[in-house]
Amino acid sequence: MRVLFAPVGADPRRTLYVDGTAEGYRSLSHWPGNGTPRSLKRDTSTGIALAFAACEPADRLALVGSFDQVANNHYDTDGVLSVYSVVAPESALGQADLLLRAAMTGDFGVWQGPDALALDLALGLCGLHPGVGPTLPAGTSAAGRHAAAYVWAATGLPDLIASLGSASAPWAPRQRALEAELLAVERGEGLQVEQLPGFDLAVVVCQRPLSRLALSAAAGPCSRVLLISESPDGNRYRFVQRVESWFEIVSRAVPPRRDLAPVTAALGEAERVARSRAGLPAGSWGWWAGTPDEPVCQLGYGDASQAGDGFSSDTDLRADPGSRLSRETVLELLEPALRPD
Repeated sequence: MRVLFAPVGADPRRTLYVDGTAEGYRSLSHWPGNGTPRSLKRDTSTGIALAFAACEPADRLALVGSFDQVANNHYDTDGVLSVYSVVAPESALGQADLLLRAAMTGDFGVWQGPDALALDLALGLCGLHPGVGPTLPAGTSAAGRHAAAYVWAATGLPDLIASLGSASAPWAPRQRALEAELLAVERGEGLQVEQLPGFDLAVVVCQRPLSRLALSAAAGPCSRVLLISESPDGNRYRFVQRVESWFEIVSRAVPPRRDLAPVTAALGEAERVARSRAGLPAGSWGWWAGTPDEPVCQLGYGDASQAGDGFSSDTDLRADPGSRLSRETVLELLEPALRPD
């Protein structure tokens, strides 16, 4: 079975897309617009691929037809593990629980145990450290590294899994830091959380940066988060529509996303009025929002280019300017984007 990364001109008659999607191709994926057979749908692409792997060969053929190439258009833990589950089904099924939990850790940023976190972090380092994934020449591009990692995983993943508990592994320091941060969140150290179930929203007040794992832990079951960092010159805000509302989730109902442009305009006008009343200049920044088609859609006040994607980076509001709007005003103006249909 040939594994392709971000293929150009691949033959759709021979190729099955796994985790990602591409127009004209069959897919086993939880991405928007996927063509996954209904009987195989799961929350993660790894779950879908493992369900496919568990089928009898004749049933696999009936579900997606024949193929001898597996493709993906991006690199992440769920992508690697779902491709692995298709190309090495027997081995993958023997590690199904760990693979599923690692895929959840990577895609949804949720705590699924130390071994799942270690596997997610280790796959992120593939090809970057000696002994982690394929050995590559210096200067290999990110695309080249990712392509090599997909090919390597077909045979190398079991050895990597066997090494996950090593205290001296390259991913171990980050793992220890994240686990310590999660413990602080669990204890409620330095943060306050209010959940508003009717809006599927968690309001989190915290002065320090939060990793995606910690922010998700603070938010609990809510797919939307309003993070607030209080300061003397005004609150700093970040509204996050988590990735659960972008993927196709089948285990629970997640509210659909709304266009945040009208909310951004309302916040901008309220900010202008508040600053004018306080005798302050308009400033060179403003309220901004991402678009609903982004995996993690965010809204904030300040410089959008400094915000990160909300997926691969920590949420850090320290460099953002303070807003003159109160928490109550921000929640009131956000409400049109939060109301149930």
